[in-house]
Amino acid sequence: MKYLKYCIGIFAFLALNACKDKENELLETKVYFEQAQQRLKLENNVSSHAFNITARVSNISDSDVNVTYQIGDAQMVADYNAKNGTKYQMMPAENFSLQKNSTVIKKGSVYAEPCQLALKNLSTIQEGNTYVIPVTIADASVPTIEAKTLFVEVAKPIVINKVFDFTGRKYLSIPMDEKAKFNALTYEAMIYVDTFVKLSTVMGAEGNLIFRFGDTTVDADQIQVAGNVQFNPSKKFAAKQWYHVALVFDGATKRTEIYVDGERVAEKTASVNSFNLNGNFFIGYAYDYDGSRTWRGKMCECRVWSVARTANELKNNKLGVDPNSEGLFGYWKLNGTDVYQKDGNYYVKDQSKNHRDATSRRGAYQSGRGLSVEPDVVEMRISE
Repeated sequence: MKYLKYCIGIFAFLALNACKDKENELLETKVYFEQAQQRLKLENNVSSHAFNITARVSNISDSDVNVTYQIGDAQMVADYNAKNGTKYQMMPAENFSLQKNSTVIKKGSVYAEPCQLALKNLSTIQEGNTYVIPVTIADASVPTIEAKTLFVEVAKPIVINKVFDFTGRKYLSIPMDEKAKFNALTYEAMIYVDTFVKLSTVMGAEGNLIFRFGDTTVDADQIQVAGNVQFNPSKKFAAKQWYHVALVFDGATKRTEIYVDGERVAEKTASVNSFNLNGNFFIGYAYDYDGSRTWRGKMCECRVWSVARTANELKNNKLGVDPNSEGLFGYWKLNGTDVYQKDGNYYVKDQSKNHRDATSRRGAYQSGRGLSVEPDVVEMRISE
């Protein structure tokens, strides 16, 4: 019995000391970054910018705390991308510098004296890209905690100034050959509705896979997928407003999804595991025997992919993508700079490597014999 009491006493003593150690550890002053990431959005006319790097302590110290920073490497950016599902790049070394790498948190203070991260030569940064600069607490006179790295995201948004106007019942026809067989597929477009009309087409191949507004059982202000899979979200769209819309199909799972501004709004399992779009494919038009099924509004950034794009990819690349992106099957920017005339016809250049240039038309298509006309390009500013 005495031995048991002795053991209980020992265990109680150890537990008490463990609690005290834990309490002391929690009360110990440590240095860290308050936020794991901060995002800067640059204007197009900005050539330089200064950003303050500021660490802090968990508890006020009774003496000065010295802190030393260092810039991380590309592997840290790769790990950051893997964790967040992004595809950001390390900021090129010529575009930034840390003005000084050491600072102090004064006695009685919480925050360090700022160190400036100077961004420079920003005119050389490509629109639509996001770059990352990892700044790490390399050393400090007190311990650090896990949050010792700040990821500074530097984004240069794309600005679109001109778009195509389809209200004059103009549309685009796109040649689709035997390569247009998809085990995975994504349609994307930026759309702006002037007037809601039932069965107005965004893009697609009628009777196969088409993205459109309205149907006999769907209101004119609701988007719908029709063809070998048919469904729609309950969401209602507003006129005179820009939206990014996407249709995503994964043949491995037959899962078909509709996204609006990067958010999934509807999904359905298709009865097929692939789509063959070889034949007539249109933007803003459906088929010959019903000329009213045209788009009544503006569009730009129309894309077809042979991959199922992720929500992050859709959300982060609404206003532009790299023309060399893997799986990009066709890409028509519709910003006016991509229009050219040849042999009396007007074409819109395919920005992808596949050269599927679209023909601008008005009136019945009639198997490619329809009239080719100059597209209407209007000034409208869109920015992220």
